[in-house]
Amino acid sequence: MNAIRNMDYNKVINLKDLVPYGEKTINSMMIALKNSLNSAVFAFDKEEMLSEHSAPADALVYVLDGELEISINKIGHKVKKGEMILMPANIPHALKALEKSKMLLIIVKKHEDIGGFINLEYSKELLMKDIVTGFKGGVVSKRILNLENLTSLMFAISENEEIEHNKTEGELLVLNLDGELDITINNQKEILKEDQIIVIPYNVLYEIKAKIDSKFLLIEIN
Repeated sequence: MNAIRNMDYNKVINLKDLVPYGEKTINSMMIALKNSLNSAVFAFDKEEMLSEHSAPADALVYVLDGELEISINKIGHKVKKGEMILMPANIPHALKALEKSKMLLIIVKKHEDIGGFINLEYSKELLMKDIVTGFKGGVVSKRILNLENLTSLMFAISENEEIEHNKTEGELLVLNLDGELDITINNQKEILKEDQIIVIPYNVLYEIKAKIDSKFLLIEIN
């Protein structure tokens, strides 16, 4: 079974539009599930919350809209649109929406205490697009997730630079965090703007070119 759920291949989607707000409720939709990976999009009405709990897996929260108060081991963090925070495994945490809010949740369970998220600090609010900084021309990348059959990298790519003529070895999720990208899949071109996502299937040729200076998250699931 494919890892990607509830999203069509080769179709540009506004990630926060996947799940609508509801009145006095929390709505969610799974978007990826395979082995150690579980990813979903959530929509919280104001004041809705997930009560304190812990899980045997690291969890990355990226806020798509609004503002969340996230408590990790009783310490509160206010995480706004565009920001992310990494919550460690086996540590109690809770979430509350300070206003109508949406988030992307990526849960990754380590294998025998190796791999998982790397090059990220736990329990620290950070603009996700600032994970890769300071590039001047060309393409810069930083690996943030490394497990067997699952990798994720952050890219910073300058205007008119490109990652060209690659063939996918697994399913790819490309989430544009800043700027604007031209995505070509088997000679079909799509434009990917901020907070838009596209899923590319296995064993196809693709190319990514920056129309302007851009940053994006790439997740490969083999």
